[in-house]
Amino acid sequence: MKILCLYNNDCALPLFNWLKEQGHEVTLFSDVLDKDWCLSQKFDLAVSYTYRYIIKKEVIEALNNNVVNLHNAFLPFNRGAAPNIWSIVDGTPRGVTLHYIDAELDKGYIIAQRLVELKDDDTLKTSYDSLDRNAIELFKEAFADYNFWNEMKKKPEGKGTYHSVSDTKRIYDLIDSFDIKVSDFIERIKNDSV
Repeated sequence: MKILCLYNNDCALPLFNWLKEQGHEVTLFSDVLDKDWCLSQKFDLAVSYTYRYIIKKEVIEALNNNVVNLHNAFLPFNRGAAPNIWSIVDGTPRGVTLHYIDAELDKGYIIAQRLVELKDDDTLKTSYDSLDRNAIELFKEAFADYNFWNEMKKKPEGKGTYHSVSDTKRIYDLIDSFDIKVSDFIERIKNDSV
């Protein structure tokens, strides 16, 4: 299979290297996608993990509507920016989701997802790392059933939550180190009344 791999954080590379090891032709890409280039490449699948750009409808169509995103959130909760941080701040379910990308941000059909609990000794960094590990595991498990993704997909249920990059900046201003324990971070949030 010819797979376009979209990313902006090196934590995605182990997943994309795994796809290559499975014998797939992998193209790594980190810039804004162009419709004409996508049409000319004739990809079978596009996988987004940590990709920061919103993919336009015309590009999704140029990729035959076969574009999936691995999102470190239990959708429909924590759509948008910094889902790990917002699951902690809002106390919403946290986890990872593999879903189709459509014209609405993080609202496409869900292929697979799993809850990921915080541990008592988690820091912001270790909590992110656990989501990353679980996201890659989830993708590998789901990819074994790739031929059935259309049958597996389901609509997200409920309204959920969304946070923009500007919302997230206020929270990041309270973080001096990602090694802060989650429990201490929660106290800092309460005292700041974000």
